[in-house]
Amino acid sequence: MHEDLLGYLLGALEPHEMQRVADRLRVDPEARRELERLEQALRPLEEHYQPPASPPVDLVSKTLSGLPPLPRGDTEFSAAEPPTRADAAKEAKAPRVGLAPMSGGVEVSARPEFTWMDWVTGALSAAVLLGLLLPSLAEGRFEARRLACQDQLRQFGTALTQFVTRDEQSRLPAVAKEGPEAFAGVYAVRLKAAGLLEDSTTRWCPSVGAPAEDAFRFSEANELPSVEQLHHASVDRLRELQRFAGGHYAYTLGVIDGKQFGSPRFESRSSFAVMSDAPSNQFAGFATQPKSVGHGGYGINVLYEDGRVQFVTLPTLDHIPDHPWLNHHGQVEAGVNIDDASLAPSWRPPFTNVRQR
Repeated sequence: MHEDLLGYLLGALEPHEMQRVADRLRVDPEARRELERLEQALRPLEEHYQPPASPPVDLVSKTLSGLPPLPRGDTEFSAAEPPTRADAAKEAKAPRVGLAPMSGGVEVSARPEFTWMDWVTGALSAAVLLGLLLPSLAEGRFEARRLACQDQLRQFGTALTQFVTRDEQSRLPAVAKEGPEAFAGVYAVRLKAAGLLEDSTTRWCPSVGAPAEDAFRFSEANELPSVEQLHHASVDRLRELQRFAGGHYAYTLGVIDGKQFGSPRFESRSSFAVMSDAPSNQFAGFATQPKSVGHGGYGINVLYEDGRVQFVTLPTLDHIPDHPWLNHHGQVEAGVNIDDASLAPSWRPPFTNVRQR
């Protein structure tokens, strides 16, 4: 099972194998703990990953120039000092030592097949090869997880399109102004209730890793709660449901249309963000720049209203006219007009001073 969990983390299993491991994780606490340990062991490689620079064009020549001169008989010649005629004549007249005759008159050296110089050369070659391969492996793992996350957001985009076609006013799932349904992650709850979110595990971003152990406490099968369960939950349980319902993603908090707060009307806008990777809790209302996000701290995947998913690097976030995590007033609250997209993690209410129970 250890190998299966490692393959699950790396996304290296076949689809049916991934599903088999996911099914076991839902019901086996020990498997989830082992997955968490593996994730922690692999995390330093991804956290310290930097986009690799191209190797220098003179890498081979520099490597060769750094090697000691190869021995040739009793005399060592460097690449810069080729043997003279006198040296060649001397070597030709010298008796051949260590050669053993074989059938057919062929002489074979009796010296060991590998010398210390061969081992040094091999070690240097291995070091160069590892230096080239390890960044590529880290980059491949990073890219695979980023693309898997984008695919999940596209699935959400398809579900949202189907949701608005059924709505009389063509609006996105609504976040309530107050009460148990006043949190961004209620998006996922409403999609599930409409039968449009078949696999609830898609709300966990692959780059963040396996859901934390306490994410499974509200249900052995990791199922999303119903609206009725939200209204009948105790205070502590409600907070837990609100925290984990949206998983690792951020959802639109709604907009103010005139003087009325409500859900955005779906208009297939290419610049209106409806979902993204969730920001860190420090960013979600306590600071203006995240210390870390899901994809190694390099950027976020953003789902726009027209169904497009784009990877936005962190340095460009502040240059986007409509910042996906802030409204036009620079706050983590609902948009101040109908074209002001503002996304927040699952637990976040549409306004700061809102009663959520």
